[in-house]
Amino acid sequence: MAICLLFASRVLAADFDGDGVADEFKITRDAAKSAKEAGIVVVNPWKISSSKPTKELGFLIRLSRPAKTFLLHDSEFLSTPMWKEQKAAAKTITKTDRRYRDWKKQVPTLKGDAIQLGTEAGIDILLYWNGKEWELFWPDEEP
Repeated sequence: MAICLLFASRVLAADFDGDGVADEFKITRDAAKSAKEAGIVVVNPWKISSSKPTKELGFLIRLSRPAKTFLLHDSEFLSTPMWKEQKAAAKTITKTDRRYRDWKKQVPTLKGDAIQLGTEAGIDILLYWNGKEWELFWPDEEP
């Protein structure tokens, strides 16, 4: 079952690190403010821009193992028009979701739940924890 993420301040749970314990995931509209909070580790797996977090969208994910809270943000990727809409183009993909098997075929290192992200090009990408860091998988396909 996939969960579509809304911009509300709801906290969703998924097991991103694959340890059997629910991790927390929420969307922030002010990544710069979140980056200043104590204990936040800022990560940019998109590596499109190298800028510091801005007052744009970001993903806050608290893993249980390692016990850390990450702010995932890229000011260029997450500032496009589709990310400014009321519904985020992000869905959690759990191990019980039929789409998980399809992603697992393409991403053998996928061990926990993941986040499927839409792109302006219409191609879905996968954001996942590989056990050491956050990674993005971009499929070799056209919209």
